[in-house]
Amino acid sequence: MEHTTTIRTELEQFMAREDLSIIQFCEMADVETETVHAILGKKMPFSVEQLDRVTYGMRLNTGHFYEHYIEECLVESLPDWRHIKPFLYRCEELGKLECIRQTSYLWLDNTNYAPLLFEVAEDFFIHDKHAAAALLYKNIVKREGGRRSERLALCQYRLFILGLGPDKEQNVDAANRVFPLLDQLDDIDRLDALRELAIAYMHRKLWDLAKDLAQDMDDEANFQYLLMHQPNKVNQEPLKKPQRPMFFYMAYSNYLRANICEAQGNYKQALQYTYAYADLSWVKETDEETQYWLNKCKGWARSSLFLYKMLTGDVSAILDYVNCIEASQTELMPGLFKIVRAANQQDIKVDYFLKKFDTDIAAFMVREKAIVTYTHKITPDLYILFLYELAHYYLSRGAFDVGFQYLIDGMEKAFEVDNKSCIIKYIGLYEHSRLFASRETDAEYKRLMCGMYLNDDY
Repeated sequence: MEHTTTIRTELEQFMAREDLSIIQFCEMADVETETVHAILGKKMPFSVEQLDRVTYGMRLNTGHFYEHYIEECLVESLPDWRHIKPFLYRCEELGKLECIRQTSYLWLDNTNYAPLLFEVAEDFFIHDKHAAAALLYKNIVKREGGRRSERLALCQYRLFILGLGPDKEQNVDAANRVFPLLDQLDDIDRLDALRELAIAYMHRKLWDLAKDLAQDMDDEANFQYLLMHQPNKVNQEPLKKPQRPMFFYMAYSNYLRANICEAQGNYKQALQYTYAYADLSWVKETDEETQYWLNKCKGWARSSLFLYKMLTGDVSAILDYVNCIEASQTELMPGLFKIVRAANQQDIKVDYFLKKFDTDIAAFMVREKAIVTYTHKITPDLYILFLYELAHYYLSRGAFDVGFQYLIDGMEKAFEVDNKSCIIKYIGLYEHSRLFASRETDAEYKRLMCGMYLNDDY
C-alpha cells in the first residue's frame, strides 16, 4: 500500500484551494477541530466516523481515504479495537472488501485481536454478510496454520457452508477440510456439520462415508435428546441451540440413509429406514417449530413409503405415489423418473401415467435441452437419467421410434457435459437394441461416437 499522497496532504491542498481555515472547514464538514488537528499534525488516531465527515466536507465519495487510513492509522500508529472494529463494519457497508482483507491480515498475528476478528466474522455470518465473513474466515485459517482448534474448525465449516454450490467436486473438497476437524466443534455445531457433510458426500455418491456421517448424527442427536429430557434436569434454556429441533437430526439421519439405500438399489432397507422416521410419536416437544418439522418429516415419509413399495414391486403403490408427486410441482419430474425406473426394474407397465403427464414431460425436455452447460462439472443428472430410463422403457416395449429419439437426445447431452458413466449406459442400451434402429438413427449414433473419439479427453 504505497500512496504518493496522504490524507493530510489532500486535506491541506483542499483547504488551500478553497481558501478555508480549519475552523471554517470544521463548520462545513460538521467535524471537531481536534479531528482536523489530528489529521494535519498526526497527533492522535481518529475514527472512521470522523474520517467520513472529513471526506464529506472535501466533497469526496465515502470511503475515498480508506486505503490511506489502513496505512496511516492502522499500520503506522498504534490503534485500538475501538477504531478497528467500526472500520471493518463500515467497509462491509460500503462493499470495500479488500480493505477488510488487508486490515484483518495485519492484525491476526496479535493474540489479542485474533479472537476479536473471529467474533466479527461470526457476526457477519449470522447477519448474512457472507462475502465479508468469508474474507475474515480465510485469513483466520491462514493464521491458524496446522493447529487444531475449535476456531479453525468453525472457520472451515463456515467456509464450507458459504461455498456450497452446484460444483460437487468443490463441495467435497471443502467438506474434506472440515471432516478431520469435526471433533473440534462443539456438540451443537457438530450436529449441523454432520448433516451438511453427509449431504455433500451423498451428492458425490460417496455412499459409505455419507452413511457413516448420518449414523454419527443419529448417535449424537440421540445422546443430546436424552440429556434434554433427563428427569432431574433443571428446566432452563440451553446456551446454544441447533438449527433444527433435536428430534429432527434423528429423523433426518434415517431419511438420508433411506436415500442412500435407494441409490444403491437396496429398496427393502430404504423402506425400513423410512418406517423409522415415519413414526415420530415419541417426540415430546409441542412447540410451533417442532410441529413444522414433524409435518415435513411426515410428508417425506408418506411419499417415500409409496416410492419404496413401488420399487420393491408393489404395483398398488404407484397410484398413491403419483398423487403425492402431483401435489408438488417441484417433485413431479423426479417422481416420474423414479416411476419409469421402477417400471424398468420390475417390468411394470406405466403407459397410463406417461400419457397423463406427457405435456409436463415434453415441456421439461424442451427446457432442459435448451440449457447451455458452461462447465462440465455441473451436470443435469435428472435430464440425462430420465431420458435413459424413458429410452429403456420404450425400446423394451417395441416403441423404437420414441425410444431411440430419447436415447439420442440423452446421449448427446451426456457427451455435452462429459458424463462418462451415463455415456457408457447409453452405449450399452443402444448396442442391445441396435438391430431395431433405422438408418437415420444409426447415422446419428455414429456421429456422436465419432465426436467422442475426436475428443482428446477420451
